[in-house]
Amino acid sequence: MKLDTRLPREQDIANSLVQGFDRKYFQRLVLEWIIEENHSFSVCEQGRLRRIFEYLNPLVKITDANITRSTIRRKVLAAYETHKTKVAEVLQQSSGLIHVSFDGWKSGNRHSLYGIACFFRDENSQPRKLVLGVPELRTRHFGHNIAAEILDVLDAYGIKDRIGYFTLDNAESNDKAMEVIGGELGFVGATKRGRCFGHTIDLSAKSLLFGHNVEAFEEQLSGAAALSEAEHTLWRRKGPVGKLHNLVVDIRRSDQLTYLLRSIQRSEFDMSADARIRARKPLDLIIDNDTRWLSQLYMIRRAITLRPYIEQLILKHRQQWEQDNRSKRTGNLRKSAKVPRICLEENQLTVRDWAVLEHLATLLGFYEDAVKTLEGDGQQRKRKRGWVGSYGNAVL
Repeated sequence: MKLDTRLPREQDIANSLVQGFDRKYFQRLVLEWIIEENHSFSVCEQGRLRRIFEYLNPLVKITDANITRSTIRRKVLAAYETHKTKVAEVLQQSSGLIHVSFDGWKSGNRHSLYGIACFFRDENSQPRKLVLGVPELRTRHFGHNIAAEILDVLDAYGIKDRIGYFTLDNAESNDKAMEVIGGELGFVGATKRGRCFGHTIDLSAKSLLFGHNVEAFEEQLSGAAALSEAEHTLWRRKGPVGKLHNLVVDIRRSDQLTYLLRSIQRSEFDMSADARIRARKPLDLIIDNDTRWLSQLYMIRRAITLRPYIEQLILKHRQQWEQDNRSKRTGNLRKSAKVPRICLEENQLTVRDWAVLEHLATLLGFYEDAVKTLEGDGQQRKRKRGWVGSYGNAVL
């Protein structure tokens, strides 16, 4: 919009635009958008985005309202400190004990963080839960180092004398951490610690799938998308689940095999007299996430659904390979021809293997039900995104 401020009417319009633009509110909206959508803080510095803002309202540029990643960080920390005072008051006035849970996590950019959450009853005696902090553990993950970080956070909220029980996973470092925390707060750590049943389920499910010494097996895996021959062998030795993992990885890594699997399904759907079947879309195999048992369950279920199409795929792939590698002169397979990995006899899923996979799907289904039951506490969650808000009457 171009205004000639020498004209009284257009000067009035310009004045109205200036008065209607709230620089702080604009910055607040940008901050909320970045947090709620889980964007990188640097997104606010993108030139094209800034040009969009300035096109929509030139006052963004005139008032220097665009913000930087460092401004976002500063405002987020300021908001945290504002809320922290209110949260501390609520926790100190809660009607019962405050229970705590903490766990470690390493971010993609190699920061070792500990999330600390508390569970309590608010001023209306309603169950509440809050994240108290996410301190970075810059030293080795020994129990006494973990305990020091936890105690610092509890002390910052003034609730060290209100602490009830802790729910933690079964890591050995947590044994020492609870010993130190208990010594500081005046109780025997082991008597105030509840084991994480979800972690127990996880260990049990992994043992069911992979047998003993799962951790050693995990350490041998590189995490790369493609399987080396050594990793392929490691997985195959784990039985039907390992053989299925290898098969799924090889198919998912090949565009040719992925499209072949889809076309086999599509051909069968198109031949059906049932319009509902003809309207179906082909399914892809689901790849597991290494030894995460829930991902294995989803992989197994999908493979069972696609079993007849998988078997056709292997047969067609073998036939195509033989056709491509036969000598036109003799009709024999070339000696240099290498059989595709999914076609090798030792990699085939036998009738017995499929039966084992079906039993595993049934058993792991019970584990899945237990995990979902544990997750349900009736309290609202916001997952995979940030949230900007206030507790009580705290204002950002």
